[in-house]
Amino acid sequence: MEEDGKNFAELLEENLNVPDKGEIFKGRVVRVDDEYVFIDFGYKSEGIVPIDEFCGKSGEAGVNTGDEVDVILEKWVDEEGLPKLSKKRADLIRESERLQQIHESGNLVTARIIEKVKGGLIADIGETSEIRAFLPASQVDLRPQSNLDKFIGKVLEARIAKLSNGGIVLSRRVYLEEQRELQRKRTLSTLSEGKTISGRVVKIIDQGVFVDLEGVEGFVPISELSWGRVKYSSDVVYVGDEITVVVLKIDENKKILLSLKQAKPDPWTFVENKYKSGTKVMGKVVSIMDFGAFVELEPGVEGLVHVSEITWTKRFRHPKEVVNVGSHVETVVLDVDNDKKRISLSLRRIERSPWEIFKEMNPPGTRIKGKVKNVTDKSVFVEVEEDLVGLVRLNDISWKSNTNLNESFKVDDEIEVVVLNVDEKNRRIGLGIKQLISDPWEEALEKYKPGETVLTGKVIHIKERGVVVELENGVEGFIRGSDLGQEGAKDIFKIVKLNDEITAQVIGFERKKRQVNLSKKRYEEWLEKEKVSSFLTSQGEASVKLGDLLGEKLKSLSKQE
Repeated sequence: MEEDGKNFAELLEENLNVPDKGEIFKGRVVRVDDEYVFIDFGYKSEGIVPIDEFCGKSGEAGVNTGDEVDVILEKWVDEEGLPKLSKKRADLIRESERLQQIHESGNLVTARIIEKVKGGLIADIGETSEIRAFLPASQVDLRPQSNLDKFIGKVLEARIAKLSNGGIVLSRRVYLEEQRELQRKRTLSTLSEGKTISGRVVKIIDQGVFVDLEGVEGFVPISELSWGRVKYSSDVVYVGDEITVVVLKIDENKKILLSLKQAKPDPWTFVENKYKSGTKVMGKVVSIMDFGAFVELEPGVEGLVHVSEITWTKRFRHPKEVVNVGSHVETVVLDVDNDKKRISLSLRRIERSPWEIFKEMNPPGTRIKGKVKNVTDKSVFVEVEEDLVGLVRLNDISWKSNTNLNESFKVDDEIEVVVLNVDEKNRRIGLGIKQLISDPWEEALEKYKPGETVLTGKVIHIKERGVVVELENGVEGFIRGSDLGQEGAKDIFKIVKLNDEITAQVIGFERKKRQVNLSKKRYEEWLEKEKVSSFLTSQGEASVKLGDLLGEKLKSLSKQE
């Protein structure tokens, strides 16, 4: 109803002195339903807020009767409605005030990186609702970052560099530079030659590596990286590694020379006691000569495998035909000469690998027992011998489909398996469980005769085109809607239910799907024929002539007409 061209909401505002639109005030939740939250906002009429405005960053609505919330009046509706309020807008205004204070004070803001965009990153700096801000790539870290993806999902501290209607721009670099300078002065005051200190590798070059010593950068020459031979600096350390170094020198320009190897004792000091004759040791091939291969057992300690100790039987013209530089090998210590810093090693005297022995003792097709060590969604790990684990893949578990491994197998269960293959080079053993029995599908192909075999199965799936039934030994059968019976496929979901037992006749096979095609309709037709045959036999089928049967049929048709 209108008066002087004004609607009910306008009249209400004039006569009742309602709050101004856009005003933020405290409200109390009085009721919550599936769509709205009803709030007493200090006026005679309750206001409503869509419940989705209470969904926080978790995505779940967190609101209960009695909660106090900040809301803003958005609209006075007609005489049949309730005032519309907004929590979301009130939150945004509060967030804006908070960020303005942070910007003016120079304090840090917490930024959660949510995505990468052209030129930088987008961060969420809101507390109650998402406030998007831009963090330029040049302001992410002290050094340029080629991979910004690694920051997604991380929470960083940054300063608000720009706050305007056009958007919010952050800078983490400014904050980091300030912190670095403070730390640099603090660290320099504590450094002295000969001191041992920890640092982080920040850059690697051919000549050595740069190390961040808590805000101060030092340099480790390649000759000071290891007691052993070093071809490339990156062979010893990686960017990001935390290492312990010794300060060798601090010059007048505050340049710091460091040593990584001198932070560790000379390894040859302990060689004689550590590498006894007959000890098995792992090492890396670092050099190959005509007379043998040098193997690094640890940085600064190398041994020689003479050509006569490389292999028992394999013939070769040069050791590089058997071993490769960089490969890791297991050797046996033959002799140690500590004075000359020489160690004699042997490759051929190492015992055979357990995979090789297992393969010899268990050729493909061998049945063995093992203990389940782990179960995943797609495989079962089985310990076939102590510390020797084989893998049963999902498609080798059962001839049936949709096997739930976590329900079928438990850790420490003892099960029987079949050895499928052994890859001793890669230390892998392939096992099977379904191979313990013959393929039921192949048996079905031999056993079931189309047009003759009748089977009964339980309905396990109902589809628009037909139903899937489980037959014996887990073999599946399929009955099209048109083969379900006289009703056809019109009401397939009404005439068939899950776990129903259906008897049908085999009419063929779907080899790719490993399914037996069935027909309930043909089975019913066969039953009718059998009934007729039984009836005729009981009435003296031998005396019934074809003419008599045709005559009876004609009489029946005449009566119907």
